[in-house]
Amino acid sequence: MKTTALLFVGLLLLSGAIVSAQDLVVTGFPLGVGGSVDHNFFEPYRADLKAVADTLHKYPSALAVIVGAADGERFRENSDAKNPGLALGRAHALRNWLIRQFNVDSTRLIIQSKDVSQIGPHYRSVSIRVIRERRSDTQTPSTPPPPLAGIAAPLPVSDLTEHMGLQIGAGLSTSPYGAIPYVSGAVTWKRLIFFEGTLGYTFWNGAFTYQGVELDTRRRMAGGQLVVYPFNRLPLGIVAGWVRVEELSQAHYSYVRLSEGPIIGARATLFDIVTATGAINPVKQRVAGIPISRIKNGQLMLSVGVHKTFGGSR
Repeated sequence: MKTTALLFVGLLLLSGAIVSAQDLVVTGFPLGVGGSVDHNFFEPYRADLKAVADTLHKYPSALAVIVGAADGERFRENSDAKNPGLALGRAHALRNWLIRQFNVDSTRLIIQSKDVSQIGPHYRSVSIRVIRERRSDTQTPSTPPPPLAGIAAPLPVSDLTEHMGLQIGAGLSTSPYGAIPYVSGAVTWKRLIFFEGTLGYTFWNGAFTYQGVELDTRRRMAGGQLVVYPFNRLPLGIVAGWVRVEELSQAHYSYVRLSEGPIIGARATLFDIVTATGAINPVKQRVAGIPISRIKNGQLMLSVGVHKTFGGSR
């Protein structure tokens, strides 16, 4: 009697739907990297991920849940918002890889994210779990309900929008002819690389004597520089660029002194919004009335500014 009952239960399980699952965890994401991870990162797991894709192709009712995870690492700026974005980006990175490599239907992939308090590459991960529903896979799956009006399906976070940002700032800089207030704007990548442009102008008069005539003058400055922060946790960057400074006669609106040349130095970010920059400026200078420019080596330019950065996660 017991043997008959066991056989009966076994037949029911085989003829009905059985819940089955495949699990895989990919760890070791680089610090601060989410959806922009190199596509070769998943290559060591290709065989297991192909098995997942084959299961999804074979069983029309199967779904895959992809969960991106971030560890408890704190970042220099916006630490409260950075880790959730990284976790979601890691899930999207695996989702997009499965679609490109194995032509998996995107509607069969469910994206989730989680944060953990522990720190380390083991906790910077993404996992995938394939779930087959409690019904026969030979059945035609029911038509999913239409999306609610006004609610768009979530889109993958692209590398461009995830890591690019904008910074604006203002400050005061020295020059060969005196101090100049300036404004700046920069495009940032991961808040580690800044392509910055600077414009400066004085709104007060200076003086320059030319052929016995004292001229009212003002100063203006224009420059561009690349700023790179090579270390994630150290707010110290390298600066390289080019700057031009003119002292202008207000009567003739042409320069009476001109300084132009490269700059190379360092920048420190203080209190997240304040920067201090020191750079050597080995320039060529020209003065009205003297047709040949001369090189002035070892000139030092210092500037202090405040800035605000929008977007651009690490």
